[in-house]
Amino acid sequence: MRTKEEYYELVLENRKIVSDPENLKCTCLHTLCEWHGRCRECIALHRYYKDHVPACLQGFINEKLKELVKIGELMAVEKEKTPVEYRLYVREQDKKTSSK
Repeated sequence: MRTKEEYYELVLENRKIVSDPENLKCTCLHTLCEWHGRCRECIALHRYYKDHVPACLQGFINEKLKELVKIGELMAVEKEKTPVEYRLYVREQDKKTSSK
């Protein structure tokens, strides 16, 4: 276990990391997603539905899981992605609704 002093140093380092605006930018590749850049809301939705993790976290989690799955001589299969057309459809429908 780390000491109180080590923990304090970690907190200071974390504060420094989150004070940099570059580290707070949304890294999700789904830029058409309604919640892109609204990470707090995105995480809340994923926690609520509990069906998968946000796309921005999937890459590094999948890499770690693939290595773990190999140990059990299993195969990891990625879930089908939501087509871009679906996201565009949401935008179209929102425009129609807001223009009424």
